[in-house]
Amino acid sequence: MAIKRPAKSRGTPSHKSVASAPLRHVDVKPAQQMVPEEPYVGWLCKNRSCGLLIAIATPGAKASAELDDPLTAIKCPHCGDEDLYRWSARSEQKYSPKVGGTASTERAGA
Repeated sequence: MAIKRPAKSRGTPSHKSVASAPLRHVDVKPAQQMVPEEPYVGWLCKNRSCGLLIAIATPGAKASAELDDPLTAIKCPHCGDEDLYRWSARSEQKYSPKVGGTASTERAGA
């Protein structure tokens, strides 16, 4: 499921458009490179059927724009869903894959 972004030209707007905050690009660690029970910095996937850890590829990267807490569009490496995450909502968690198959094999079988 992709994030719905409005097209740039849809006729004349009825009100002035407000400039949105720029989205930050974050490199995500692929699921194949994540080791079970290892701690990673990142977010939990917002997809209820997935819920796995989305780890940042470079955990030591600190951003200067962290003060204004921009949103980050991130695609889950497990289920493929893209969603918005707050930079300040990151946390260090241990990666524990789903038992009995991964989200990608469950999706392929459906």
